[in-house]
Amino acid sequence: MDDPPGVPLGHYRGQAGVRFTCLGCMRHRDLDLETVIAGLEARGVGGARTGIRAVAGLVRKPCERCGGVRFATAPAFR
Repeated sequence: MDDPPGVPLGHYRGQAGVRFTCLGCMRHRDLDLETVIAGLEARGVGGARTGIRAVAGLVRKPCERCGGVRFATAPAFR
C-alpha cells in the first residue's frame, strides 16, 4: 500500500519551507516552499496541490553527503 501524499504544499504558504531528509545518512536540507512549488510546476510534475510527503518521490538530485536517492519530506516551520 502506498503512503498517503500528506497535506498539500499550498497549505504551508507563509508558515514553513520543505525539509528534505536523506534516509541513507539522515542529513537534512531546508528549501523555500515557493522554490519547491515553482520547481515542481516547471517540471510539470506537481505544484501547490502536491502533498508534502509525495514530494520525496519527486526528488531528482542525490544526497550531497552519501549519494543516496531516498528522501523523506516534511514541513520546516520557521
